Amino acid sequence: MRKFVAVATASAAALLASCTITPAVQNEFSSPFFTDFADVASWENRYPPPYVLSYPDETMYFYRIWNYHPRADLNLKAISCSRTSDGALVVTASVQNMGADVVPTVPNFNGELASFRISALVTWADGTQQEVEAFVPVPMAVSGTVDQRLGRTRYLFNDVRRIEVVADPDRIVPDPVRLNNVLSWQGTMGNDAPRCDVVRS
Repeated sequence: MRKFVAVATASAAALLASCTITPAVQNEFSSPFFTDFADVASWENRYPPPYVLSYPDETMYFYRIWNYHPRADLNLKAISCSRTSDGALVVTASVQNMGADVVPTVPNFNGELASFRISALVTWADGTQQEVEAFVPVPMAVSGTVDQRLGRTRYLFNDVRRIEVVADPDRIVPDPVRLNNVLSWQGTMGNDAPRCDVVRS
């Protein structure tokens, strides 16, 4: 009996000696295995509430809706001009979303749902300036393009000398670089039809 107990004890010791303990694998998408309360606090504070609120509000109960910062890239590809029946100027802007995320429609400063605003500063020969604008009412899909007509000017197009168009001047869209959202035209208009075509190369 003693011999049997000794053999069993030696076998168990040999078996346990060859075993290794592997720690549980943790990653961002698996459930964490906490060892102390510090781990619990660090896990809960991965995405802390923002200290500065931004517009539009991209939080739910002050916590982020998603775990990463959305990124869009509004590319103001081209601008063109046309005239109304009474000789006013109308600017059309072509904008493409070249980012990685959809630009949704959100409540804008005017209270309407829109993706973003496009504005154009029109300058006449005598120095008179007017800002015309338009809100894009549809979401901007990834690589999607929209041709948006802006509001008409108060004065005739003949004496227009400069037009500067900006896509998203309110900086609502998460576009951190903003190197391609401005186009300018400078020159003289024709007598019959306005010509201000500018295409980004």
